[in-house]
This record gives sequence, structure tokens and C-alpha cells, in this order.
Amino acid sequence: MDPYQPQDTYDVEAASRLSRLGAALVDALAGFAPLGAIALLLPMALLSGRMGSLVVLVLAAVGVALAVLITQIVLVARRGQTIGKKVLGIRMITSDGDIPSVWRVFFLRWLPFFVAAVVLELVLKVRGVGNLVYVLDALLIFQANRRCLHDLLADTHVVKA
Repeated sequence: MDPYQPQDTYDVEAASRLSRLGAALVDALAGFAPLGAIALLLPMALLSGRMGSLVVLVLAAVGVALAVLITQIVLVARRGQTIGKKVLGIRMITSDGDIPSVWRVFFLRWLPFFVAAVVLELVLKVRGVGNLVYVLDALLIFQANRRCLHDLLADTHVVKA
């Protein structure tokens, strides 16, 4: 049995660590682009005294952010891919080979880590300590099967599309 193959799915190949990193970076860029536009253009709008421009800018950025979020959700629901995973030619599947539900992706792959990070920040009151949750999650990708902690928790695999 090849350790790089998902447990019950032997006709697919696990995505490389580098392709997963690339997909995460593309997703981060897609998600933060509207915020970057606000950060760059907000001072100019404020300095020019054009509040109408500021309102249009904020509404446009919120609209783009919502469009990216909706696109991400639709891609995950239909293909098991985010924008980054689509660009890099990888996708998520369950151990049964199915596309994971949005519920599984949100509540098992993302939410537990977000909650753990927030709780650590609030309990320990040390700024940035919650990021350790994400670091520990990502470090598990160095296992032979290339699965992060969120993959194990949600019973998902990231494979070549």
C-alpha cells in the first residue's frame, strides 16, 4: 500500500506539499485583494475629502469580497476546490472519494481551528499565540500521507485533480 494515497481511494495521487501551499497563497491573495484595495485607496479618498468616493470604494470592496467568498463556497460545493486549488490543479475529497460537503469543510476543516485560536488568545491573553494552532495544523503535512490536522479531523484528502 502506497502511503501517499488516501486510505480508501487508490486511483488518485495526493497533492504535493508545494501545490497545497501555492493554493493557500492564491486563496489568501484572492480573499485579501479587496482589503488591500481599501488599505491603499482609503487614505487617498480621505485626503481628497471625497466621502462619496470613500463610500463607493468600501461598497465595491465589500462586493468583491462577497463575490470571492461565494465563488469559494460554490467551487468547494461543486468540485471540492477553492480558487487556489482550481488554479493549482488539486481538489479535496473524502476517504470515500466524494466531494466533501460545505458543512464538512466549514465545520470540521476550518471552524475548530478558528475557535481554538480565538480561545487561546482570550485565555492566555498573549497576542499571536492562537497562530500556534495553525502552525501545528500545517506541520502535520510532513507525514507520509501529506494530510494536515484539518484533513484528519474532517476525513478529507487533497489530491491531484
